[in-house]
This record gives sequence, C-alpha cells and structure tokens, in this order.
Amino acid sequence: MTVKYSYPIFTVFGTTVNIDISWLFAFILISFSLAEGFFPSLYPNLPAFQYWLVATVSAVFLFLSVLLHELSHSLVAIKHGIPVKDIYLFIFGGVALIEQEPKHPSVEFKVAIAGPIMSFFLAGMFFSFAYIYPKDNLLNGFINYLFLANLSLAVFNLIPAFPLDGGRILRSILWSKKDLLEATYIASKFGRYFGFFLIFLGGVSFLFGYFINGLWLIFLGVFIWKASKQAYLSTKISSILSRYRADNFLTTMSPLFYDEPVDNYLKMYFPFYRTYIYPVITSEGDIKFLLYEDLKKLPSYELEGRNAGDFARKYNYVLDPSEDLVRAYKLMLRKKLKEIPAVYNNTFVGILKRDVIEDLIKNYLRDEDADSTGRG
Repeated sequence: MTVKYSYPIFTVFGTTVNIDISWLFAFILISFSLAEGFFPSLYPNLPAFQYWLVATVSAVFLFLSVLLHELSHSLVAIKHGIPVKDIYLFIFGGVALIEQEPKHPSVEFKVAIAGPIMSFFLAGMFFSFAYIYPKDNLLNGFINYLFLANLSLAVFNLIPAFPLDGGRILRSILWSKKDLLEATYIASKFGRYFGFFLIFLGGVSFLFGYFINGLWLIFLGVFIWKASKQAYLSTKISSILSRYRADNFLTTMSPLFYDEPVDNYLKMYFPFYRTYIYPVITSEGDIKFLLYEDLKKLPSYELEGRNAGDFARKYNYVLDPSEDLVRAYKLMLRKKLKEIPAVYNNTFVGILKRDVIEDLIKNYLRDEDADSTGRG
C-alpha cells in the first residue's frame, strides 16, 4: 500500500509513525461532529468552548487508540522476526506496513488478532471508567465515546474482509489448508464484496437523506474494494519475487578509484551503464558512491580537474546480494528509489534497478493473463 503526502512524527520501537494529510480532514470532521452533535445532545446547555475542548481531546485520544491498535500489530510482527518500518495514520484509520509476508499461518493469525485484542482491552478499560464516573458530567461522555470508538474499531476490524484484520485472520485459516496465494485470493474476494456492500449502504443512506453518512460509507467502501484488490496483487507480486535473489538481476561494473577524474563517470560510465549511483573505492579501501543528482547540481567549472573521491559519499540504502527481490522492491517503493547498490563484505557487487524488477513482474502477469485467456 502506498500512502501519499505523509509526514513522520516520531519513532517508537524502531517503527516510524507517519501522519497522512488526509488524517487532518478526519480530525476536523470528528471534532466538529462531536462538538456540534454528539456531546450537546447528551449534555445540553453547556458553553460551546467546553464541547469543542472535549471534542478535540476526544479526537486526539481516538488517534492514540488507533496508534495503539497498529503498534500491537507491529510489536507482534517484530517479535516473530518480521520488520515493520512504518505506521501510517490516515482518514480511514491506520496501517502498519509489514515488510514481508509471515512465514506460517499461525504467525499471520497472531499478528492480525493483536490489534483487535488491544482495541477490546481499551474498550473494556474505558467502559470501567464510564461505569464509576458520574453520569451527568461531560467527561463521562468523553469516556463513553472512547469506549464506543474502541469497541467499534475492534468489531469493524474483525469483519472477514481482506485486508481488514478479520480478513487476515480468515486468510490465516485458509492458508493452513491451501497455499498463501489462493488463501489471499479468497479472502480478498470477501473484501471486494464487503466494499460493494458498504457502497450499497451509502447509496441507500443517500436516498433516505443521510448525505454525510452515505458519502462516508461510499468512500469507505471504495477504499476497502481497492485495498483488497491491491493487497491480492501485492501478495501475487511477493510470490513472484520471492523465487529470485537480487544477485541474479544486478548490473555489474568496475568501481572508480578515488583518484580518477570524476568526468570518467559523467562522460563514459553514465552514458554506457545508465546508473545514477556509481561505486568508488576510497583511499582507505571502503566503498562509497557518486550520485548523478549531486553532480548535475554543480556547475561544470567545479568539476574540472576534480577526482571521484572528492564527491563520493556513503549511501543510505545498501542491499545484500543474497536477499530475495521482495524486500528490495518494497524498499524501493517505500523510499522512491530507482536503484540500490549491492555490497557484500565491503565489496561492491552491482546495482539493482527497479525497472528490471518491474519488467520481470509485467512479464509474469502478462504470461498468466495469456494462459488464462487461452484456457478460457
């Protein structure tokens, strides 16, 4: 899944929490509906600023509840050796970007169930607080809202519609009896059906005059329908790429030495290899890299007579050539990289290009489509 226009806010347990710009719209909408509708209907005749204050705090606590839900997924995944680099919070909730598919159905089940368990725990905690707190106080409404929000979050996510948590639980059960790709296909079909059902409910709501609810249901239905299709395609791509190691697809080249003219790269090697990252052996024998984008920013007179070592630098993303293509491709997508250098024991091995991986995927998918058409 790709989340656009997101901004990192902090890192916890090695996982970066990001907020998508769409979440701000949800925050405003939730605050408005609570301040102008939910709280005034339960506790009338209070000053408007009290409603807005409690509504804003409620929206923040809802954000924290969703975050704890996603962190639960992440911590269980990390415990089972599955890296989780990012959590994204956006208009429809949150998603933990798990780097790779679980190796076993039982691990999938544990990772998927962890989020709803956390939400049920929070719902129970807030229900207990609401039970003992005075009923005629606005803060009781705040606590009740968080109880209802966490309960709804848990129940909604348990619907067996992939890629919701319930869909992942369904996939883990099917996976124990079938292969992963077939299990994902069946679970994602439930996701598409559920998406259509929400769109239908939204249309009915429109007919009865509930325009905001109807619009929300339609947007949510379209999102789940698209996400289910994307999740199945992502699993299929992972299945294809897991068959290959990165070292089978590397563009190989001889590194420059630190005292060679930098023009050797710009005028000779770049036009030939078309790689935007080029290895350089430093005077200490380490591997650093020339970046084409760095050099093109400089006027030509600053490059005249200069050596490769003057501009070579460490690169943030380096690949082990023995890795399968799945993690490499996901890293490229997440960080918007066209290429990644492969290094083994301080020895440059080659450059992995994203378009090479995407050509491999296209060829597989085209062959599958041709086979299915021929069988039809």
